[in-house]
Amino acid sequence: MTDKRQQRLFIVVMMVLALLFTAEWKTAYASSNIKSLLTSWFEGKQQESIQSLENEIMSEKEAQMTILKQEIAVSLDQVNKELANFTIIEAEKSKAELKSYTEELIQSIEFDEEGKQEQFISELEKIMEEAYLKMEQAREDALHPSE
Repeated sequence: MTDKRQQRLFIVVMMVLALLFTAEWKTAYASSNIKSLLTSWFEGKQQESIQSLENEIMSEKEAQMTILKQEIAVSLDQVNKELANFTIIEAEKSKAELKSYTEELIQSIEFDEEGKQEQFISELEKIMEEAYLKMEQAREDALHPSE
């Protein structure tokens, strides 16, 4: 009887060991499976976060670029208006100074012959007209630079 008893005891011990081994193997497998599931979940969330962050940055960049373009356009308009006013004022000053100087020259020169005086005045008027045209051209060039 002891032989049968030992045999049964041996079988029971083997079954318990097999059961323990199987349970331990399932736990190890489940643990590694959970680890891989968690790793892949975190990687997915990381990619979503990065993509979301990139989208937000691009959106903000576009908004800031739009604002910057608007501000630059406003600044350029202001500068163009100031330049136009400046060139008009300077052209008028130059014309007035030129006219004053021309009149001064005419008054200071006395000619004996009437013909020479007329010729001198005619030459001065031509020079004034050329100066006016050059000042107008400079003003136009300043207001509308070649594009």
